[in-house]
Amino acid sequence: MTVDRRGHRRLGGPVGFATVILATAMLPVPTLMPAAMLHAQTASSPPVNDGRTDDERGNMLLSSGQEMRLTLGGYLQVDGRWMSGTATRAPDGLLLRRARLVFDAAGANGWHMRLQPDFGQGRVQVQDAFVGFQRRGLVARAGRFRPAFGTERMQSSATLLAPERGLVNSLMPSRSFGAQVLLQRSVWRVAAGGFRTPIGSDVTAVDTDGDVDAVAGVGHDLLLRVSKVRERQGRYLEIQSGLLVGSERGTVDAPALSRVLSVAQQPILGFADDGTSAGTARAAGTRARYSAGGILGTPRTVMAIEGALLRQRMARGMQTITPTIGATTVRLAHVWNGVRAHTQEITPRSARGALDLGVRGGTLSAWGDGLDAMLSRRSSRRAHTAGVAVSWLPTRLTRLSVSYDHTSRSEAAMPREHALTVRWQQGF
Repeated sequence: MTVDRRGHRRLGGPVGFATVILATAMLPVPTLMPAAMLHAQTASSPPVNDGRTDDERGNMLLSSGQEMRLTLGGYLQVDGRWMSGTATRAPDGLLLRRARLVFDAAGANGWHMRLQPDFGQGRVQVQDAFVGFQRRGLVARAGRFRPAFGTERMQSSATLLAPERGLVNSLMPSRSFGAQVLLQRSVWRVAAGGFRTPIGSDVTAVDTDGDVDAVAGVGHDLLLRVSKVRERQGRYLEIQSGLLVGSERGTVDAPALSRVLSVAQQPILGFADDGTSAGTARAAGTRARYSAGGILGTPRTVMAIEGALLRQRMARGMQTITPTIGATTVRLAHVWNGVRAHTQEITPRSARGALDLGVRGGTLSAWGDGLDAMLSRRSSRRAHTAGVAVSWLPTRLTRLSVSYDHTSRSEAAMPREHALTVRWQQGF
């Protein structure tokens, strides 16, 4: 265990990894019981983006009985990353991007629980830890999980074609502590919930499945999401709209302003921060996110478009403003010799494996009177991105991917960013 410069305790290195593994192994089965049934109820779950956080591959049955089912899943992702043209960037080279285990416990009475630790990027972090209940079109859960907001954000990272989500992902919420209820009636899905600000971290994060806030804040959000889902003979259509409103207040030590990142996870917007009240931009109240988008898919092709807006009140010294940040992402993908499910999971048709090819583009803009005074000199108020990605899937649980993304920024010292990523992913 280590202590960072702000006094936070962290587990890290071989000792931390071993400690967590040992602690997990010593958990009694009754502790996991109010949670194992997520896999057991997959068949009865709604077809598309229903608010679940199914970031696992595989389904290893640990124990099963009339009243309880315990399963283990997980996956590894190893990246080769090469970037150029960015002002602030992670080192090039190999990176253990994600290393996740997923413990699910499910009871026949509808109760379930999930624990999902992640050992990627040289740190130990609990991604999901929640208890829930599911029955007759009602799914409720409480704990730490990803709010039901957006479309691509709700897609499991294990099923992504491009290793990173699109540009609009910067405006999406992170996993948070809270409670959420999802009601399903015919083709309609309505989700509502309340969440606390994610626990922040001063550790440089590559994975935005973790916390998107650079530092801790004090705030809350209320969620409302409505979607319409139709599925017939392998074809599906989802149209959704979401609203996440609340309040966030930061300090000089914890500004509580979300990072706005490129698809290569590099900063686009950076806020002024000199460590003083007069020179540091910080959250100062109301925050609202809006999302709208749609997905149209078949067993071979998927097309999606999504847009989002973020309005957040912020202050620097005596100046207070409420700027707007908007982003859109469009993506298209087609699979050969494979079948694409509504969850975007691909099953190869033969031993040759499946080939998945896709393209995408996106834009991001920030505007508002007085915004320039809140930004650092390295920031860009506008950015555009375009990319292409290809994956080979020899089995349903193995994916080899190559992607290239080009990002252009306005008003920046280094306006162009080139990012090449090679990923090997293995589920179990």
